[in-house]
This record gives sequence, C-alpha cells and structure tokens, in this order.
Amino acid sequence: MSESTTSTSSSQVHLQSQPAIQEASLLLMVIDILTALCAVAGIVFFREYAKDLGFSTKIGAIFKPEAIAFYSVAACSLPMLFRLNNLYKYRVLAQWAAQAAQIIKSFLTLALILIILLFFFQEADFAISARGTLLGFTGLGILLFLIERAVVVLLMRRNIIFHGRIEAKRVLIIGAGRTGETLGLTILNDPALGIEQAWFVDDDAEKIGTSVLGFPVLGPIANILNPAINTAADEIYVAINTASHDRLLTIIEACKATKLPVKVMSRRFQMIHNAGEALDISSQVTIRPAMIAKRIIDISVALCVALVIALPCFIVALLVKLTSRGPIFYASYRVGKGGKLFKMFKFRTMYLNDESERRVAAQARLQAGQHMGKVEDDPRITPVGKILRKYSIDELPQLLNVLRGDMSLIGPRPCLEYELQYFEEWHKRRFLVLPGLTGLWQVTGRQIEGLNLHDAMILDVYYAENFTLWLDIQILLKTIPVVLFARGSK
Repeated sequence: MSESTTSTSSSQVHLQSQPAIQEASLLLMVIDILTALCAVAGIVFFREYAKDLGFSTKIGAIFKPEAIAFYSVAACSLPMLFRLNNLYKYRVLAQWAAQAAQIIKSFLTLALILIILLFFFQEADFAISARGTLLGFTGLGILLFLIERAVVVLLMRRNIIFHGRIEAKRVLIIGAGRTGETLGLTILNDPALGIEQAWFVDDDAEKIGTSVLGFPVLGPIANILNPAINTAADEIYVAINTASHDRLLTIIEACKATKLPVKVMSRRFQMIHNAGEALDISSQVTIRPAMIAKRIIDISVALCVALVIALPCFIVALLVKLTSRGPIFYASYRVGKGGKLFKMFKFRTMYLNDESERRVAAQARLQAGQHMGKVEDDPRITPVGKILRKYSIDELPQLLNVLRGDMSLIGPRPCLEYELQYFEEWHKRRFLVLPGLTGLWQVTGRQIEGLNLHDAMILDVYYAENFTLWLDIQILLKTIPVVLFARGSK
C-alpha cells in the first residue's frame, strides 16, 4: 500500500472516531466542572456554618455574590488547565497516580493565577478574606478531584464508562532505528498508552515509503511539519540514540515548530529522565505572563528570605572577617542572560591568593571535559569557608543579584567569561534565561559521580528551553533537602 493511501485511510478512521472521542471528553469536562463547583459550594457551606461548627466567629466575604462568581469562574476554567496537563488523555486517565500529580499541578497553577489576580485587585469585594478562601478552595478541590478520578479509573477498568472512547492518540516517531522500533513494540503491546496509530519519520531513503512493524515510514525529518499535518498527529516522540547533541537539539527544535507535544527517548537525555522513559519537551514558546509571574515570585521570595536571614548573614559576615584576612564578600563578573556580564556576589570562602592559579586549575578541568563544579579539598578554602560551601551558605548574597534582576531564584548557574571558549554552540542556549541561585544541576547532576561538561550543559539547556513555573516549583522543593543534607557538596 502506498504512503498516500495509508495516510488517507488512517485519516478516515481518525475522523470516524472523533465524534465519540469528543463526546466522551465533553462528558468528563462537564463532570469536572460540577466537581469544581462542589468545591466552591463546600467553601460557601463551611463559611456559613463555621461559627456553629466552632471554627470561627467571623463572617467571611464569601457570602458576597462577587466572591461566589469569582471562584465559580475559576472552577469552570479548570478543564482548560486539565487539558493542558493531558488529563483527558487515555494514557493518563488509566492511571490514578499519574492523574493525581497532574491534578495537583493544575490546582497549583490555578492558585498562582488567582493569587496574582487577587494581588492586583485587593480592594475588590471578591478579594476580602481571600487567603482562607483560596486555600480552602484549592485543598478541597484537590481532594474532591482525587476521589472523582479514582472512581473514573475504577469504572474504566470495569469497562463501564469511556471504554475505547477517550482521546486515542496518533503519534509520529522520529527515528526508525533500534530505539524507534523498541518504542513501536511498546505501542503495539501496551493498549494503556492509548495510541491509536503511529508513523515513523526518518532520513534513511531506503526506509522512506516502507513500513516498520506495520507503521508507515515518512520523511525526511527536516520536513516534519508536513507529516504532522497530513497525519493529524497528537504527539511527537524523538527516539534517536546515535545523533550528536547538536543534531538532536536541531531535531527537537524542528519538532517544537509543529506546536505539538514533544517527548524524547534518548541516551543523550538520561541525565534528566530515567532510562526507558520519555522526556517531555515544551512545544510552546515561554509566554510573557509566565516570565512576569516568575519575576514577581523572585522579588517576593528574595525579599522575604533576605529579611529572615539578615541576622544569620550578619553573623556569617563577622566570622568571615574575623577568621581570615580579606573582604567579607567575593565578587566576580559572570555571564548572564543573552551573554551580558554582571557582577555576582558570594561570601568569601578562600584565603587571599593569586586568581591565576585558580583559573589554570579550572581551565584544566574544562579542557578535560569535566563539569564546572567546585574543586574538592582545595587548600585555599578557609575553615569557615568549608562549612559555608558545604551548605551553600556562601551563595546567599546572590539574593541581591536576584533583586537587581541579574539572576533568578531558579536557572542555570552563571559561568565565568573565560569558560565560554570551551562551550560548543549548542551549550550557549543556556543563556536564553536568567542564571539562578539553584537549578537542575544542583538537584540532579550535583549528586551524580563522573558528571562531565556535556551532561551539565544538557541539564542547563533543557531548563532554558522548557521553563515553566511548575518546573521552578519542583526544582525549588528539591533544592531544600539537597542543601540541608549537603548532598553532593564538598
């Protein structure tokens, strides 16, 4: 059967199944809206009878029609966030644990949006007594949805509802080699993935026009947009192990241009995900509202932390000054967003010495392809400095850099200017975002033995090209135990 015939036939099957798929998705959306409205009703009920229940003697603003309307609109918007987080895909619906994570993610995203709105409309009627109401809506909403989706999973497994009717996916697999074939076999043998049809896309002229495991092979990869449109694909899987870092990133960029969700299965990215699992790649350009929200969070958190640690930092400053000769702070120029230089601050942790020796040692590590982490057992480190470095206390003055807009709380660690000469072209994509106090390297790569420069760059480039507020929250939460227990520090 020819390539065009196969595509046409498959498209007809897809079109025939669409009404049933849309009907099932719409029904689940309606159920979700009703569940979210139940959360709003629960908060109204609680605030109304709080006094009788002995929780509070205050009458909350939730009784105002404006407040009820505000949270009702928020409840009705949840299906949009659920769809963005694949909560109407069969692959996610079939697993309660997968849904739980996405439900929590959706509610935290909604809560962040509501916080921003409440911040800008503090005087509005719906914003009165907002903290308790928002926390109650978020907490009760998550609980109700966890119960609702547990029931949905149970009914699905018994084939009572949605049997074969929830959005079966059509996917493109980039690479018809061994990794692609492994993925194809998984699709054939695991109906729970919810993949209805798949096509391979490859550059091998001998394979184009044939089929692998019964899946047609299209091509070339450079023209990925045409197969994406012609097959009405829902997702793209990049399943290539043999390509270089630069080539793989070029392929990913081409896939992202289709605006479809992109997943990567490659040894090149095993620093970020487990072997055998697919890595999600954002197919959307980072939107300005998300960057504005990130900046608001940076300033708010940096100010709050600075106030809390002001006294401890004063004590640290005294210890640094009294235990060794030299200034309290160490300042050096680093490369920031867009390659712009800025002065970064740290507590001094070393004795005064000739910087050229340190630079030669760092260059030797970079030439050997090693990562740019701190040197172990450096004799120039002061006794106080060892403790400061072990728990990353020496980095705290960088909160000033965050407030100045040179850095963010989360992002790739800033590098020195001379280190750029050892960067490959694809490494420089890390400069798409502001450098950060902590990042993927701190919570992942820092704990891996034998981490090399390329591995560290993969972590940084992945963050720079796939930033989301949810990813920032994950990194921030993972940073806490890493710092407290000094994991990976020397």
